[in-house]
Amino acid sequence: MIPQLGFAEMLVIAILALVVVGPKDLPKMMRTAGRFMAKIKMMGQEFKDAFNQIGEDEELASLRKEIDELKSLGQMSNLSDEAFEEDMRALDNDLKEGTSLETSLDEDIIAYDKKASDKKASGEKANSEKASDDD
Repeated sequence: MIPQLGFAEMLVIAILALVVVGPKDLPKMMRTAGRFMAKIKMMGQEFKDAFNQIGEDEELASLRKEIDELKSLGQMSNLSDEAFEEDMRALDNDLKEGTSLETSLDEDIIAYDKKASDKKASGEKANSEKASDDD
């Protein structure tokens, strides 16, 4: 766990550095300390990147192994890139057709119009029956 320094601690360190090093050499020491911290950060980032790369390599290796197993089973042996792309496009089109807003909106409008025309027809029929009863 990294100790956290507050403003008071930083002020004490700055005063001690000014007294010990002196005002003449303090800027040079601060530059050197800044370069040292930059190198430490850079080394830490390289370390993290190396571990991330190892993880990605292992993940790719496992995916390649799974693909090879599927090919050895004969499930993907005759699948070319063009055929795969064609299958994916057909699947995409099916999904678009199945989830199209236009299709569902058109169906809703047709159903609404049908209900409205049925109500209108039943209303006219009821009105004509009332008119024949009144005569």
